[in-house]
Amino acid sequence: MALARLPPLSGGKMAPVSPRELHRLDGPSYRVNGKQHHLPPPNALKPYVDTRAGELDTWPAHASSQALTEASAVLSKNKHLVLVKEDDEGKSQIVPKPRFLEQLENFLRKELRALGVVDVQPNELRLQAHREVFEYLIEDFKTYKPLLSAIKNEYEMMLAHQRHQIRQMEPLKQMLVTVSEQCEQKIMALREDERKEMTELKKANRKLYTQISSLMNEQEDLREQVAKLKTKLEEEYKKYRDECDSRKLLVADINDLRYQNEDYQASRNAALMNQDTEEDPVIMKIALQKSREAEKAATKKVNEMIANYGDVLPRRDFEQLETKFKELELKFDNSQQDFRKLQTEHNALLDVHKHVTQKRDEFYIELETLKRSSTPRPNWDKCSDYVQGGSVRWQQLAEGKRSTELVDVLLNEIQAGGFVDTVGADYFDPQGTGPEVPIYLRHDQPVRNRRLSKRDTALLVREIWRTKSAKDAERTDGTRQNMGEFLFEYLRARFPLEQIVVEWGYNLHDACQRYAHDDVIGLFGKVLNGEADEEIFHSQLLTIHGLLTHMTKLDAEMGNVGTLGPEEFRKCLVDFFHLSNENEEDNIAETTIFKAATIELEITDEMPVDYKSLFTEDDEGKTGPFLEEVKAFLKSKKESYINDVKEQLGETSPVSLDDLMRAITIADPEINNDKMQEILAWTFKTTQDGLKDVNPIEQSAILERLQNGNITRMGRK
Repeated sequence: MALARLPPLSGGKMAPVSPRELHRLDGPSYRVNGKQHHLPPPNALKPYVDTRAGELDTWPAHASSQALTEASAVLSKNKHLVLVKEDDEGKSQIVPKPRFLEQLENFLRKELRALGVVDVQPNELRLQAHREVFEYLIEDFKTYKPLLSAIKNEYEMMLAHQRHQIRQMEPLKQMLVTVSEQCEQKIMALREDERKEMTELKKANRKLYTQISSLMNEQEDLREQVAKLKTKLEEEYKKYRDECDSRKLLVADINDLRYQNEDYQASRNAALMNQDTEEDPVIMKIALQKSREAEKAATKKVNEMIANYGDVLPRRDFEQLETKFKELELKFDNSQQDFRKLQTEHNALLDVHKHVTQKRDEFYIELETLKRSSTPRPNWDKCSDYVQGGSVRWQQLAEGKRSTELVDVLLNEIQAGGFVDTVGADYFDPQGTGPEVPIYLRHDQPVRNRRLSKRDTALLVREIWRTKSAKDAERTDGTRQNMGEFLFEYLRARFPLEQIVVEWGYNLHDACQRYAHDDVIGLFGKVLNGEADEEIFHSQLLTIHGLLTHMTKLDAEMGNVGTLGPEEFRKCLVDFFHLSNENEEDNIAETTIFKAATIELEITDEMPVDYKSLFTEDDEGKTGPFLEEVKAFLKSKKESYINDVKEQLGETSPVSLDDLMRAITIADPEINNDKMQEILAWTFKTTQDGLKDVNPIEQSAILERLQNGNITRMGRK
């Protein structure tokens, strides 16, 4: 086949290129992934052979598939199939390729082998090798170089654009993955919630189905019972009718027998008389027939009389009943007159009692007013804390002296300088900064005495209790913060200066000691010093709140009137405190608490009780007589419980853990294990985990810890 030449790239036939014109090919090379690849130097090309350009050999298009290297499967000596290419077997191709094409393919094949990317897969190295071959091809065809270069540039621009878009899409892809994961997590959470809700609904549904089935079974049982009762009723009614009919038949038979007997007697008597008189039998027969007709008429009349006057009393009985009725009527009139007299006297007594009750309440209110306004009798034993020498010296000074003489003794002690006036001191002595000192009292300089009044102390204590309750409610471990640590944090949050924080800490500590006789301040001071359990305060609040809730619930059942009757109010007290009518102490406590409520509300025992007004307090935290009596009742119950424990301990001292546990179990058999562990841990000043290692302590210390702890009887005494 003849070879045809393509027209030169410049539009005409090009002259052979001189080797001198190939100086632009000196040192051709390219770099891929940091590796430098060199092309053959120009002087290695054969003149007029390798440097000819612009000519294309004609190559049949149908020979392209035959000119390619083909591979065939050959069975090896090991009887395995092996792929062998035609080049490896030395077979020549049917149609030879153009030399330039063969050179480019050989170059491309070598480059791919050198780069290790022989496999046909997307790869940057393969792209670079093909790009170099394509550039050689473009350089060789001068005429089509602009078009081919433009095509190559378009491809390169599109590749660069696609790479840029891919780089921009990478963050979006990561964001999409993140959002997808978050959405999947939310979907899983929603599915989990729905699954839990579905589970709960299924449980509720099954429970309702169970209830419905039980109710249906119960309904079926009731229906069967009703059917059985109807059947029995029918049977009883049938028996009654049969009995009634039998009775009527029996009465009829008796009457027939009586009539037959009478007929027999009459015939017999007639026969006897006939024997004597020898009367005519025909006459006797006619007389018998007439007698029978008269007997039937008499019987009919008797039956009518019985039917018409069966329920009529005889006159004799009527007269007896009428006489008895007149006697009873006379007695009733006399009783009515006596009742009216007694009612009049009773009303008069009620008026007198009401008047006396009002007077008594007025006198009681006046007494309470006088108690509050008048000067109470001094507690001279308190002076022992302020006199040098303590209680021993004060007993020596106060022995056998009256109040006026004791005042003189105090004045002499003050003059002599033996009276320690902490209230009048301008500064408190510092207690130091050691670890044994409470954190709110750690200071090494004198502290100014603000001389807190009782009202200021009560207001501050009330605010501290309220704030601490809110803070403890926010804790997730279920425990309460130490009062000393909380007081220090509270003062630091309230006052910006450290000196002011220390002053308020010292002054509050001093006020709690001075006003320890007050129940609210005294309890706070003991809790602050670690002598009493903080749960005493919260237990009282919970008890009072529970009593108010109980009364509110009863009021709601009665229509939310806002008040309770005396009987309902007493019933609330008995039910809530588990009082027994057979116990005299419980009866006294019930009466005392109810009387305190009537006195506080200034009402009588018969008037309705406005129970919500009883659960109020003033700004100092003081409550009315009702709640004071409730607290006193709870305190008496606690003391009774502790006395029972003391009685069980007997003379045992020191007391071990087992001894106290045995005494508490005997005094309160219904106590549970958690409450027992709580009491033991408080009494022995340890945790529940440390109860195994506690040592016995004196009985007096045990009883004092019990007195200052949150101790309540779980069962009834």
